[in-house]
Amino acid sequence: MDEVELREFLHERYPRLVGAVALVTGDVASAEDAVQEAIVRAWERTERGEQIVALDRWVAAVAMNLSRSRLRRLRVERLARPKLVATPPAQPSADRIDLARALADLPRRQREVAVLRYLVDLSTEEIAEQMRTSEGTVKSQLFKARAHLAESLSLVEDTDEENSHAEHR
Repeated sequence: MDEVELREFLHERYPRLVGAVALVTGDVASAEDAVQEAIVRAWERTERGEQIVALDRWVAAVAMNLSRSRLRRLRVERLARPKLVATPPAQPSADRIDLARALADLPRRQREVAVLRYLVDLSTEEIAEQMRTSEGTVKSQLFKARAHLAESLSLVEDTDEENSHAEHR
């Protein structure tokens, strides 16, 4: 895709694509963001030498995927917000700090499923739907996350016990 082709595409197809994505998202601004991001990705692909046969279809599909991802993120945030706002601790407890550290050590997908399951209270089915994966994968990731968290949190407790024994000596 060269600059002339891009300008022609923007002039002829961009408004229609934004309108189509806006019908799905219900928001013209987010539709414009998604279509623009898709166009940038198309440009990057063509710069790497990849060929896109039907640019308008490709951009539409990518923009729709980006919009779905955004809607999923917004849904998770909306579901989590009341729980986060309901009981804001003045000072985080040591347990909460330990948990945050243990979660931060998890691989991204394990951290996501653990947070969605235990902090947002989504079912494994809902998590699978949101992450576009199978329930089996979610269960496997949860199993691994729980094992890692159990190990990490027990190590923290052992370290604290060793420190308290050292202080008393």
